[in-house]
This record gives sequence, structure tokens and C-alpha cells, in this order.
Amino acid sequence: MAFLLECLEDLDTQFWYHGGKLNLVEGDPVEVLRKISKHFSIDKLCFDQDCESIWHKRDDAVKNFCRTHGITVEESIGATLWDPLEIIEANGGSPPLTYSQFCQVTDGIGQPRRPVADAQLTDVQFVELESFENLLSELTVFPNIPTPQMLGIEKENGIDKIYRGGEREALKYFYRRIKHERESFLEGAFLPNRLEPDILVNPPKSLSPDIKFGCISVKKFYWAVLDAWDEVNDDHPPGSYKIVSQLIWREFFYAMSANNPFYGEMTRNPICINIPWCENDDYLNLFLGGQTGYPFIDAGIRQLKKEGWVHHIIRNALSMFLTRGDLWLSWEHGLNMFLKYLIDADWSVCAGNWMWVSSSAFEKSLNASVSLDPGVYGSHVDPEGEYIRKYVPELMKFPAKYIYEPWKASAAIQEKADCVIGTDYPVPMVVHQEASVRNRKMMEELQEIHRNSGLEEPSHIKPSDEMEIKNFFGLPVSF
Repeated sequence: MAFLLECLEDLDTQFWYHGGKLNLVEGDPVEVLRKISKHFSIDKLCFDQDCESIWHKRDDAVKNFCRTHGITVEESIGATLWDPLEIIEANGGSPPLTYSQFCQVTDGIGQPRRPVADAQLTDVQFVELESFENLLSELTVFPNIPTPQMLGIEKENGIDKIYRGGEREALKYFYRRIKHERESFLEGAFLPNRLEPDILVNPPKSLSPDIKFGCISVKKFYWAVLDAWDEVNDDHPPGSYKIVSQLIWREFFYAMSANNPFYGEMTRNPICINIPWCENDDYLNLFLGGQTGYPFIDAGIRQLKKEGWVHHIIRNALSMFLTRGDLWLSWEHGLNMFLKYLIDADWSVCAGNWMWVSSSAFEKSLNASVSLDPGVYGSHVDPEGEYIRKYVPELMKFPAKYIYEPWKASAAIQEKADCVIGTDYPVPMVVHQEASVRNRKMMEELQEIHRNSGLEEPSHIKPSDEMEIKNFFGLPVSF
């Protein structure tokens, strides 16, 4: 919420430079419009499409009000590259079943339009609501941009803000990121954040929070990357989806959720397999508290709750550990955690990722062939364990050899590091080697039950190929 309010504050400041003000009104959108329409003649209402199905009821109510009151509605497509509903229509009325098929459908639709030019605020005639006392008496208008506390949201202890919201701040990250992309192209590579993942850089190189809140247009980012590619390679070969695949995955998940209000849950979700996850509050509390006994997992939980962001490698590790990798708990717990703490949390993208990693959808049906070892996974991107030392300071003095699996260190080494496992830092809550074997067996048994009972597998299952799985998890080709 703090990030969103900073975005609004930045917009208000830019309006102020041109003699205007951003008016924030609290209340049901239809009721607010009804009250405003008593004092103003409203000809047109412009807003950006919020394609996630959980917002359809709200937006449809506004459209219905406008239709019955002769107000023209202009709904733009700004949060996504394409209109997800157009993608579904082009695919015959249902979302494309795989990422590969999605790419084929969008290729047929054509490239996303280029971003429009920035609005010239000098040409905008602003309205001063303060001049309309009767209207103000009917509305709850904030005199200034509110704080989270004014909206009833208290700051949790230990939160450390890394990102600041707003277009002007976002543009700094944007230009830095495009420079990074261009340098990668000059070296004959692409997707530098995946090729050389830096899980420690602060602030991160990711633009995901800025794209989520519209500080940076996703179209602006998409075309800036493609233009940088064409500039470096003289359009031979032309840029393709490969160099912006993370953006295309985002679009894929948006299309999957566009007409599915139950996309963020398991039982009523038509594209999700109902896996009988266990219910274990003790396990869940240890996980949410960053006290699993696996340093890489605990570091990820602590960074997430402290800073509101973690690298995609960390997200994959947390997702697998909670679900089919180790704890066998429902992915819905993880989704709720991400939606609560991640500043870049998109309902569609987060739910899609959790379903994928838990093998509930998009991945091979009930597949557990790839199981990330929480005691090893992070070492290929951070062999010295600096990430763990930062977010799990109890282990600060452990030698790199034991930083990922400190319980394997001798008593003498633990004492020298001022951290005795089981006293100063917990022992692993589960033994991964045992849990992963048990979970794989349960997945195989579920597969057999599905085959023998004739249960139909949801259609939105199976990645396009094996390489797609490795790219998704950020695994080396030899893994």
C-alpha cells in the first residue's frame, strides 16, 4: 500500500507543477459517480482495463451506470501488452493451453501497439473540487495523499523499504535496466537477469513493481528492449519473444485468469488439480516465520517480509519447499503470503506460478520429477552464501562450506560461529531427502488414481517442452 500511495503522491506532484491536483475519493465507485453526476455533466469516463476476473464485478457496475446515464466509456489496454479477452477470442473462445500455443495466437494477432506519447499536462484543464462545497459535503475526499495508517493499515515490525513508488523514480530504474539489456545484447546474450541472477542486489534490477502499478508502461518496456536488440543487431535477426519471455509469461497468466474468478483457489478452479494437501499449522507457522532450519528458505521468507521483494529464484525455492518439494502444504497458503507481502504481486501471475510449481496446473500433471533441494539450490547463484548471511545473521560466521547446511558442521565449528544448531538456529523441520521421496510417491499414487478412475485431466496442463521447465525454474541446462 505504501508503494501505491507513493505512486499517487508522485502523480499529484506532477499535477501540482501544472496547477492541478490529484483528488482521491473514498467510496463505492458507482456511488461516487452518482454523486459527482449531480454537480457535473459527465460526457466520458476513461479508465484502464483491469483484466483480472476478480475486478470484473466492480468495473461492470461502473460501465452499467455509465450506459444508463448516457456516459461514454473509454477502456484502454495499458496494464498488458494485448487484451487478454482478444487473445481468448482469437483462440476460439478459450485461453491457449500452453505457452507455445499462446505465442502462436499472439503472433497471429500481431505485435502490441507502441506506447502513446506522454500526456502534456500543460494542455489539461484541472477542476478544483474545493470550489464545490455541496459536492464535498457528499463525498469523502482526502485533502492530501493519505498514509497507510490513515487507511487502517499498520506497518509491521521489521519492514525495511527498498523500493519507492512513482513514475519519476521508476524511470531511473527503467533507463538503467535498458542499458543493462543493451550491454547483454552486445555480448551476444539476452535475459541478463536470468543469465546472471543477482539475488543480493539492492535495490533489485527488476521493474516488476513499477509495471504492476503502471509507473512504467509494459509496452514501453517491451518496445525499448526490442528496439535495443534491433539497434545492436541491425535487425538481423529481428527481436523475438525469447528476449522478452518474462513479459510474455506475464501475459500468458493474465489470459489464463481473465474469465476465471476462481483462478486463485484450488477447489472451484477448473484448471487446477485438487491435490489432497495436508493441513499442518505447525509446519505452516515455521515456514511463515522463517524458522524452517533451511537457511536459503528462511532467508527468502525474511527478505520477503522485510523488503517486499525477492528474486524469482527465491520465489521458486519457497514455492516448491512449501508444496510438493518438502512440506506438502497447499499452494494457496503461499499465494496468500505473496499477495500480502510482495509489492509486485499480481493475482494472475502469482497464482499461476504457484499452480505451476506445485504441479497443480501448467506443469506436467502431478509431476514431481524435479525437486529443488533447499540445502543446495541457492549455491549455484551464491556459492559463498552472502545472501544467507545478510538475512539470517545467526549464521553470519559459518564457513561457506556449511552455510547452506549448517547442521552438518561439527560442534566445534558451530561453537566457533557462535551459533549452535538446535539452540541458536533451528534444525531442519523435515529431512528433504526423505520428504521429497515421500512426496514423489504420493504424486505417483495420485497419477495412478486419476488414470484408474477415468478422471479427466484439466486441459491447462503440460509445458511446451523440457527446456521450458528449466527456464522457468532458472536451472542450468545440465540439471
